[in-house]
Amino acid sequence: MHVAVDVGGTFTDLVVSYEDGSVVGYKTPSTKPDIIQGFFNGIDLIARENGITPQAVFDRLTRIDFGTTAATNAILEGQAARTGLIVTKGFRDVLVIREGGKEDTYNMHAKYPEPYISRALTFEVSERMTAEGEVLLPLDEAGVVQAILALRTEKVEAIAVSLIWSIANPAHELRIGELVREHFPEAQFSLSHEVNPCLREHRRAMSCALDASLKPLVALNVASMRNRLEQVGYRGKLTYITSSGGKAAPEDILRRPVYLCFSGPSAAPESGRRFAGMEGDTQGNIITVDMGGTSFDVSITTAGKLPMHRAGTIAGHIFGVPSVEIHTIGSGGGSIARVDAGGFLHVGPESASSYPGPACYNRGGTRPTVTDANLLSGYLNENFVSGGGMTLSRERSEAVVGEHIARHLGNSIEEAAGLITFACEQDMVSAIEDLTVRRGVDPREYIMVAGGAAAGAHAVSIAREIGVKRVILPKMAGVLSAFGILAGDATFGFARSLATTTGAFDTAAVRKALAELQAEGTQFLVGLDVAPANRHMRWSCQARYRAQVWELSLPFEPADLDAEDPGRGLAARFHELHRELYQAASEQEDVEITEWNLLAVGKLSDIKLPDISLGHQPQPSAGTRRAYFRDLRASAEVPVYGPLSLAIDQPVAGPLIVDEVLTTIVVGPGSSVTLSRFGNYVIDIH
Repeated sequence: MHVAVDVGGTFTDLVVSYEDGSVVGYKTPSTKPDIIQGFFNGIDLIARENGITPQAVFDRLTRIDFGTTAATNAILEGQAARTGLIVTKGFRDVLVIREGGKEDTYNMHAKYPEPYISRALTFEVSERMTAEGEVLLPLDEAGVVQAILALRTEKVEAIAVSLIWSIANPAHELRIGELVREHFPEAQFSLSHEVNPCLREHRRAMSCALDASLKPLVALNVASMRNRLEQVGYRGKLTYITSSGGKAAPEDILRRPVYLCFSGPSAAPESGRRFAGMEGDTQGNIITVDMGGTSFDVSITTAGKLPMHRAGTIAGHIFGVPSVEIHTIGSGGGSIARVDAGGFLHVGPESASSYPGPACYNRGGTRPTVTDANLLSGYLNENFVSGGGMTLSRERSEAVVGEHIARHLGNSIEEAAGLITFACEQDMVSAIEDLTVRRGVDPREYIMVAGGAAAGAHAVSIAREIGVKRVILPKMAGVLSAFGILAGDATFGFARSLATTTGAFDTAAVRKALAELQAEGTQFLVGLDVAPANRHMRWSCQARYRAQVWELSLPFEPADLDAEDPGRGLAARFHELHRELYQAASEQEDVEITEWNLLAVGKLSDIKLPDISLGHQPQPSAGTRRAYFRDLRASAEVPVYGPLSLAIDQPVAGPLIVDEVLTTIVVGPGSSVTLSRFGNYVIDIH
């Protein structure tokens, strides 16, 4: 028995793979600030559903894969540890100057962002390494101790150390780490060459600063989780989900907690890819959307390749470590609607979260949310009990939508609810266009996989708006990221900064770097008990033409170094990749390689949804519900179907509603829905 967990801002999602091969999803309200309690509440829910005790669940569990937004939220909410920074003399403003440009070039009124660590807590030390790793200026240890003691006086909890060219020779950073242990042992610290050994100084320093600031919090969370699992006698494996969508042991996360950022949402693209493949997609062009209670996450998979990048940002700060590219906006079921002084309607980014939640939850919520609007539009059943037995109150929704929206706009409550839904959907359309149309990608060439408890009510409308013709609402739509966590592999990235050129290729140095990376990757997989047959090493390097600003990630195999001229072979591959991406290549030029990367991959499970076609008995509609459709500009009585009640592989024309266990699916006019043999819903828009 194996459970995957995705802790969101409103709900904690759990997906369980049972011993008989069945896979079941569960939802329970998230608990703040103790997010771990939400997981244990989920275990209680699983126990009740199976008629056993929570202890029996833990006795059967062999692995827990935990995705959490704790690190991301700590940064967004300013709850990370008070952190100091030690840098090379002359580079005190590395976090202030950033990379020199503005995110919005044409905005003359853009506010200059505050540095993540204030200048007052940034201390310079005398030292200097050359780009070749030679000591140009020895480390002034007395100055280092003085800086450490000053930071101690400032009552920092963590220290980030980022020195110039430590990626070429980390000796000075390592020595500063020793001095921190000696003179300020209670402080956590991070060294930039260990956190993110990349070439760019600001990104490396920023990654290190974020990492150090998260260490105290993450250490407490991991220790709390381990202690509580020990108390219930759990003996299985515990892994955490990383920014790259993979799984890592607690020890790996404690060493580099910055990789915990975007932990849960990073698994959604893998889930989208798997469900699209189940339903016969062969192109691999997928828009994956995940609409939960607090946020709306978008990712774009092209030709089956998961979208990876190093330009992810949190609260305006680039964190520079490899991560799945996900665009997130504050549009979810709990997003609060308001009318401003000018009479304009806004939805989000503020959320009602799980407590008090939307007004219809009857927990004291006093402001209208998207969920309240969906209930009033007829999309949700008042007796819908997803989320651990929650009954919704239409009266409360009518009261808050009437008071805060309809009264100000001069509309009926039904019209006001429709406007809230429309405004929310337009924000989501814009988020998708940021990753498609504004990058020259035609969304009409993609299918959409939609997940999250709130996505079913909106997916068809936003797909129609952007021209997508097919939408897949998986059986596990309500727990999409948690399913991706369950089905995903154990992965962790390792890197070495080593500069060479293809014209003067340093084969010996490269072999040495690859051997070190291989050892680290193997140690990581052994620590997770991955069998040798299930271990895979994926190699790449960061390459560019001389004087180019940005590198490309170039895949290769260690066996390529056995060639008579390995540099020439890598150059040929780079020219081909450059031409593929930019329609041009400079084949007479040498290629610079600045960094060598290994992604260690371990296959932990092979999750497959069972075929439900054998013995499946379709059921007639469970009745009707009056629902508002913008295309009709009116409400209509539409049939409502229960979970898995449609006939398999038989399209049913909308408008209709499907009340699934973990989400509600709204199929508007001009669309049809088909239940597949895997229990997924495939919606075609005509």
